Amino acid sequence: MISFVLIISFLLHIVSFLAIYQLFKQIQQLKQTNSGEIIELLDVYLQEIKDENRLLQEELSSKAKEGEPPEVIQTARKTEEEPTNEYLPTEMQANDRVETSLQARILKLHNEGFQEAEIARKLNCGKTEAALIIKLHA
Repeated sequence: MISFVLIISFLLHIVSFLAIYQLFKQIQQLKQTNSGEIIELLDVYLQEIKDENRLLQEELSSKAKEGEPPEVIQTARKTEEEPTNEYLPTEMQANDRVETSLQARILKLHNEGFQEAEIARKLNCGKTEAALIIKLHA
């Protein structure tokens, strides 16, 4: 009985090692194909950059043959205005209003000695709301 279990165990170990080896080989193949694709993509990107640089050099050389100085070419490429270093503060009139919350107003009136009904009437809110806020914060 023990020999039968050992034989089955050895067979299962061999099958598992073969499966692990096959998975390892597949992973290595994927790594090689992915690195090849990345290298190919970078080559295409590098070629596009070289083409753009060649076109730019041709454009600059044609402008130089026409007699335009290089400074004119550089300033012609700048389309944005250069920022000035002068700070000019703007005149601003701020109308700030600070408004206290309903809870703060209820608690203020309660601390001044008003009853819940009077607070509710002054602040145009419910008596139970005023009572609840006072109980929560008292």
